[in-house]
Amino acid sequence: MEKNGSKLKDFMIKHRKALISLALCVAVALVFIPTLYRSQVDELSQDVAGLTDQDEIQTQEEETAEEEPQEQTSDEDAEAEKTEESSEETGTAETAVSGHPTGSSSQGQTSSSNSGSASSGSGSSSSTNSGSSSSGSGSSGSGQGSDTSTPQEPEQYTCYLEVECHTILNNMDSLKEGKAHLVPSNGVIYSANVKFTPGQSSYDVLRAAMQAAGIQMDAEYNSLYDSAYIKGINNLYEFDCGPYSGWMYSVNGIYPNYGTSVYTLADGDRLIFSYTCDLGRDL
Repeated sequence: MEKNGSKLKDFMIKHRKALISLALCVAVALVFIPTLYRSQVDELSQDVAGLTDQDEIQTQEEETAEEEPQEQTSDEDAEAEKTEESSEETGTAETAVSGHPTGSSSQGQTSSSNSGSASSGSGSSSSTNSGSSSSGSGSSGSGQGSDTSTPQEPEQYTCYLEVECHTILNNMDSLKEGKAHLVPSNGVIYSANVKFTPGQSSYDVLRAAMQAAGIQMDAEYNSLYDSAYIKGINNLYEFDCGPYSGWMYSVNGIYPNYGTSVYTLADGDRLIFSYTCDLGRDL
């Protein structure tokens, strides 16, 4: 026993530095290993907590997404119920007025009378004629009837249009054979106040008036004037009464220097198409 103790003592003396280093390592290990373990445990706990929070957020988003359609459906159902209730009230109001349910064959007549009631501000159920639940039906007292106004017609202008051939009366000897019967005794082929749409040209007005009156008219496009050129009216053509004869037009006593389909008329204009036998010098 003493021998073993002596050996142990010698071993410890001989390896004292190594044993001290080992002891220090063990002490350090005992101090830092728990600390390292705790830090790893804390990190794991934080990761687990983060994953849990993400799962909760995702779950809440899914629940919200599921609830939203239900809420929308509920709102749509509520609106549908309100519409049905309004429709029932409308039908009841119309029945009370016309004596027939909505959609009966007598509704058109009842609607007419109801419109009159509405215009007088009586606030009766005639406002249901508009066909919508928001028109103030039943006892709402809105006093507004259905919109029975017709679309407004386009604005109309009026001008005086005359087609005359007085110059031929003074040059009957130059008129082609067989054309005399086409010349009126007073030289006026057509005259009237005609209506037209704003923006129409003198050619448009002439063509419409001749078609309406059944008077023959012949025209073609003239590249020189970039406009329609009147060749003949009432079968009286250019050159029928001499080499310088043909049709000219004036507006308010002025002869424009451009084609008839280019000249835009104004309200109240005086448009005259005249037959000349001398390039307008006889007009």
